[in-house]
Order: sequence, then structure tokens, then C-alpha cells
Amino acid sequence: MLGIKKISLGRMGNRLFHYHFLRQISKKTNIDYFCVDFPEMKYFAEMEKKGKIHFRFKKRIKLNSKDILSFSSSDFLNYIKTEDQKGKDIILNPPILGGVFFDYLFFDPNEFIKIKEENKKAFNFNIKNKNIIALHFRGTDFKAWNKNASLDFDYYKRAIDYCLEYFTNKNNIFVLFTDDLNFLPYESTVNYLKENKQKYYLGNLENSPIYDFYQITQSDVLISSPSTFAIFAGILGKNKKIIHSKEWLDYAINNNDTFWVKLSKTQNKYYKLWKIF
Repeated sequence: MLGIKKISLGRMGNRLFHYHFLRQISKKTNIDYFCVDFPEMKYFAEMEKKGKIHFRFKKRIKLNSKDILSFSSSDFLNYIKTEDQKGKDIILNPPILGGVFFDYLFFDPNEFIKIKEENKKAFNFNIKNKNIIALHFRGTDFKAWNKNASLDFDYYKRAIDYCLEYFTNKNNIFVLFTDDLNFLPYESTVNYLKENKQKYYLGNLENSPIYDFYQITQSDVLISSPSTFAIFAGILGKNKKIIHSKEWLDYAINNNDTFWVKLSKTQNKYYKLWKIF
């Protein structure tokens, strides 16, 4: 069997990447899966704690992203199928994040990650004939984690200006999402939209991330951050035009971060770059 016995110490986006990889591999190889409970399972349909069948002499193989990336995708799939046939459990240890996303994207991610109906909180405006442009700002711990990941106002300004220039015949609505209302780039962006008389709304501002997550999935354009929360919301729902920071992308590629390297080179229908600023 194939499974997760320990969840990521990160936030929701990290755990969704981990779980999504498990489900992609399980379906592709036809190996049954098991998974421990994690806090965000309550938000999603058909995502439940799933125990494993216990065998007294079962052996285990523990793998993480580094191990998986040492294989080609075809070799990895053959390897785990062979080990499963030998009666071994394949344990996928965290962190398993975006580095393995593009090479193991066999099925639509929406097949595995489905938000429960009660968590699909509608926008507080009429969405008919609207071009919804979501902006995600990650404050709080991000600057301490990596100062380069804490994006500045200039990035958001350039992305907004481009959208206004590109979508001249659209009824544009900007919706801003953040985990940190005191994050200066967020405050500056709100002021910039006000000054330019643009229609904007703020995210739900409630103590439940799933509402913001769902609304990002329903946007037409995503001015994103390096947060796995925003990235995975960008993967789900509508097929979006994705914008990222050039400064961050260059930094991540120079540091050989596999997700960003592959994002810059890979074309797929679930998550691809539209513009960088």
C-alpha cells in the first residue's frame, strides 16, 4: 500500500500538495492508499482519514521529495509497483510539495480535491459578466522564512496596471486575500486601487481559510504569491491566468527550486504562467 503516516508541519497548501501527490500516484499505479487525518480534511468532500490493512510482517519504504526526484517519473512508478508487489508499504514522508507536482500530473487535480458545498462561500457581489482578478498577499511568517518570498507593492502595482491595460473591455473586479491585514504591500495595494477608482473587494476576513481558498479557485486571473495556499488554489477550479513575481521566480530558479524551475519550462492546462512582473 501507499500512504501518509505523518503530515506536513506547514499550513494547508503544504498538506494539499502532499495529499494530492498520494492520490495521483495511487490512481496511476492502482496501488491502494491510506492517509492519516489532517486539520483541513473537514473542508473537503471525499477526503477522509483512511486506515491501512495491517499485516504482521509488512515492511516499509520511506520516501520524501528528494528521494522521488532522484528517479525519472516512469522509473519511480515502476519502482513502487515492484516494491508493492513484494508486500511493502511505501510511506510518503513530508515535505512533499510542488517539486514533484508537474512530473506526476496524470489526472485533473479537481478529481481529488473537492471543496464541500457548505464551504463554497460566494463572492459578495454579482459575478455575472465580471472578470475576477484575485490578489494574494502572504505576510505573517513569510518574511522570517525567506525575505525574498515577501513580495513588495511594486510587483502588485505592475500586475494591476497590466491587467487594466490588457482587459480594457472587461468589467474588472479586484479581490484581495491576505493572512496579514497589517502587511504593508497589502495596505498599499488597497490604497492604490482606491486612488485609481477601481472596483475592489476584500477577502472574507474570517477565521476560516477555506472561504478565501474557494474564492481564489473561482477567479479568472490570479496575481499570486509564493505561498502554497495561493498556488494550490490557482490549480483548482477555473482555468486561470497566473501571474508571478519575476524577482521571486529568478531567485527560486537560481536556487534550483524544482517547482519554479519546472513552472518556467512546463506547459500544462492546470497551472501555467501567464505573465511575470
